[in-house]
Amino acid sequence: MLNGKAVDLTGPGRTDQFGVTATDLGASVVAPNGKLVSVFGDTFSGPMVGQGDWRSPVALIGSGDADHEIVYERAAGPDPSYARQLWFYIHDDASSGWSRGGISTVIPSDLLRVGDSIYLHAIVNHGFGNVMWTEIWRSDDSGVSWTHMGEQAKFPGNLQGGYAQCWSWDYDPDDGWVYVVATGFQRNKGIILMRVRPEQIGQRSQYSCWGFTNGSWGWGQQSTPITPPAEQWGELTFRRVSAGTWVLGGFLASQYALGYRVVSSPVANMYTTPLQIPVVGSSWADEDPADSRVAQLYGGYLLPGSRFDVQGGVGLVVSQWRTDTGWPYRAMQFKAQLRDTSQAPLPTDPINL
Repeated sequence: MLNGKAVDLTGPGRTDQFGVTATDLGASVVAPNGKLVSVFGDTFSGPMVGQGDWRSPVALIGSGDADHEIVYERAAGPDPSYARQLWFYIHDDASSGWSRGGISTVIPSDLLRVGDSIYLHAIVNHGFGNVMWTEIWRSDDSGVSWTHMGEQAKFPGNLQGGYAQCWSWDYDPDDGWVYVVATGFQRNKGIILMRVRPEQIGQRSQYSCWGFTNGSWGWGQQSTPITPPAEQWGELTFRRVSAGTWVLGGFLASQYALGYRVVSSPVANMYTTPLQIPVVGSSWADEDPADSRVAQLYGGYLLPGSRFDVQGGVGLVVSQWRTDTGWPYRAMQFKAQLRDTSQAPLPTDPINL
């Protein structure tokens, strides 16, 4: 297929039978049972933002990948026919004096599969953009039920100067590390890199940062952004596509576009790796999703089965929210082309990073 929008992933006639009519995000992984699990943010049963039953996060389970249309078969949680909030809390706000727990909403960052478990990193907010803490939940039944990993799996909102709020992560079986990229939830920061052993995912003290100190990069340092300073990022996607091939990207807020780098390693030089932009933002009057121009876009999660150097070979989940009317507010499945630059000779880095 050509590059561009393939199909709406959510919305009327797609996911409203699960009470998922208006929603966004949609980071996805293949579960241990082979099904595709996708996690969504603020979700409403009504036809637009703010109408009907509000839950976040919710998850849907089905099949599909970069080459095949995603179709959801059931909701996560105790009721397969209705997407309940994955865990209980009350959506609080200032009108109550923040007296009902103080959490406005919990937004999912990303899913991680390691062995027979799936991990969900989630962002706990007290009003929009005000992150109190983030936390990790675990599923041992292919995404149906979720358990909080405990106090040590809670990360302060100001960790790493606020750069460790919105995550994406993947496991490298070749070296046994889980690599985490992170940025702030305000879309005004670069990306940092951390790593942890799988058995220590729920222990925040065991995460090590990649940093530039005394003229060289290394682990166990104060974190240094790995992306060029002009770049400001939102939602992230970080996936090991195959041995020696990783994709780092997502919503590049500073360019109002979806941007990606294809690299050989999590510690590859992002300054010298070309940035590829397969989907761009536009005005509502000028949008053409079939031509990869999308109004009020964000997200940009890489789908399993993505292939490089092929037209339409890369699958992306792209969000769109028309904030003045509350609809469209949806996730969409896109196809795109990315060059495999992981093995390409890179130009000399002029600033020795």
